[in-house]
Amino acid sequence: MTDSRTRRAKGGRTDRSSSLRQEVGRQLGSRFSSAVVLFHSAVAERLGLNVTDFKCAEILMRIGPTHPSRLAEITGMSSAATAQVVGRLERAGLVRREPDTADRRRIVIRPVEDNGVQRELVRTFAGFAQRVGEVIDRYDDRELEAIGDFVARVTEVLENEAVRLRHSARP
Repeated sequence: MTDSRTRRAKGGRTDRSSSLRQEVGRQLGSRFSSAVVLFHSAVAERLGLNVTDFKCAEILMRIGPTHPSRLAEITGMSSAATAQVVGRLERAGLVRREPDTADRRRIVIRPVEDNGVQRELVRTFAGFAQRVGEVIDRYDDRELEAIGDFVARVTEVLENEAVRLRHSARP
């Protein structure tokens, strides 16, 4: 006689294991993702930006100087929308446009390294970083390696799915 917690489900997993996987998927796909979006929206608002501009600035800070067409490609925005975002980011002091040294007809968007918005970001994220650090401290190194691997792989899935959705035909 098998205990309901150890009964085997599809794929050799126990019912409990399958339920746990489904719950993690629901939490990640719903509550967690909504919380991330709402948090970033609140941060953007605090900085006087809309969330799209904030995320584009964050992308530019991460990838470094690039062409507007590359930012449009990454975000899925039109070139006109990208130009508007870049203009707002430039007025906010977050980026500057420079001629491309390889092709003077093109411009490069260069993140501004030290500005008031970035200093405010550091202040804004200080408390958040401390609270996340307290959560991280609950896990040992092996668990953190697994969590890090999980987050990296799910991030890759999200990035690939965004590209796939943008390039696939609508139903």
